[in-house]
Amino acid sequence: MQRENRKNRGKSAHLQAISKSQNFLTSRRLLERIVRKSTISRHDTVLEIGAGKGHLTEALCRKAGYVYSVEIDRKLYERAKERLQDFSNIKMVCGDFMKYRLPNKGDYKVFANIPYNLTTKIVKKLTEDAHPPSEMWLVMEKGAAKRFMGMPTETKYSLLLKHRWKLEIIYYFSREDFHPKPSVDSVLLHFIRK
Repeated sequence: MQRENRKNRGKSAHLQAISKSQNFLTSRRLLERIVRKSTISRHDTVLEIGAGKGHLTEALCRKAGYVYSVEIDRKLYERAKERLQDFSNIKMVCGDFMKYRLPNKGDYKVFANIPYNLTTKIVKKLTEDAHPPSEMWLVMEKGAAKRFMGMPTETKYSLLLKHRWKLEIIYYFSREDFHPKPSVDSVLLHFIRK
């Protein structure tokens, strides 16, 4: 019983940490603009990390052939599911992306506004998997994106990334684009597998 209570407290703390590092994009015009910057088409399967309230998921459903969206927060999952009920090209999963098994066959792409406190873990999971996506577009803190790109100085990790991936910042957000407004600058970082 004590072990289960500790486990539930740990899970609750994990969810709180994620929710505090999550900044939502809700402007339909902005979401359509950034999704248009991708190569996603009706022929593509897209994995989204964190449906949030479903705003980005909706833009992805309008552009992609099929969308898999993984959301850890039960309330957000239910809210997004309700928002997306008219779309037949989506499968929503309520669960922790860090425990989610990536597709082991077929081509897929990733587009996500990720929790900033999990940026490095998410990038490592996606780039080091045996069957990584062909392309990714990740909304993240600008400083993290520059570190991945080896700016201002190369690191061992940035060099390893560059061996397998081409990285480019393709959009700079205003802090006012998000709610709650983040205390850091954010960008859309594009990864193309070499």
